[in-house]
Amino acid sequence: MPPQPRVSLSKNHDLRRYILPTETVVLATRRHWASLLEPIATTTGVFLVVAVIVFVTPPSLQDVVGWLWFGWLFTLGRFGFRWLEWRHEWFVSTDKRLLLLYGLVIHKVAMMPLMKVTDMGYSRTLLGQLLGYGRFVMESAGQDQALRQIDYVPQPDETYRTLCAEIFRPTGGRTASDGGGPSPVPGGATQAPVVVVPGRLGGEEPRPTTQPIAVAGRAASPAAPHTVRPPVIEPPTSIPGLADGAGSSSGAGSSSGAPSFSPDWETPQEWQLPRPYDPDPR
Repeated sequence: MPPQPRVSLSKNHDLRRYILPTETVVLATRRHWASLLEPIATTTGVFLVVAVIVFVTPPSLQDVVGWLWFGWLFTLGRFGFRWLEWRHEWFVSTDKRLLLLYGLVIHKVAMMPLMKVTDMGYSRTLLGQLLGYGRFVMESAGQDQALRQIDYVPQPDETYRTLCAEIFRPTGGRTASDGGGPSPVPGGATQAPVVVVPGRLGGEEPRPTTQPIAVAGRAASPAAPHTVRPPVIEPPTSIPGLADGAGSSSGAGSSSGAPSFSPDWETPQEWQLPRPYDPDPR
């Protein structure tokens, strides 16, 4: 069971503006009060300096040095502005994302989904160990992150364990409602996620990923490949010059060893030989 947030969501107007109704707040806290050390020290130092100058100045010059108090009022107003900013700064972790709310005049929200976080660094300086605050550095697969470094995190050890338990929670423990993966279907199978392509209707068939490429010098592709066949030469029914006495001399010629005669139609000419297929005969 995740720990309860340190602030009530129903009583905080800043958190209600940016937290979705389907999200569960795991952690919500302000920055550590140590972030106000610089304006506190500046205001206190200016006050002490002006008080010493006024105290050691002769009475005849009191009207002149009295203007120095306006400088102290300026630093006091700066401290009040920084305090109001600190009141509106929140570091929030839900079951789906991390948020950093800041800004008094201009409200700003830095956000990073939990599924994008690949690593989280944690460091504490010597002053941070004494006062009880730390620094978190978020790492993700992208180059530019809106939420990367969070300074002055109070109760850093407990916050670190809470964030690690939520960020690196096994995927099998999440459902589709909290962004952990595909939802199970009856029968033990896993339903594949639905991919929505911008500009395509839901029932539209997928478009081909390649287009036909036209070849220069070739006509439109025929319905079937064209094959060039060599002409068929029919043998002649009679051989000129051998029509007379062919039957009587055939036996004698064969027995006397006369050279055999090969008609012209048995020797293919060059133009009768099969040629390779030419797609563009000219």
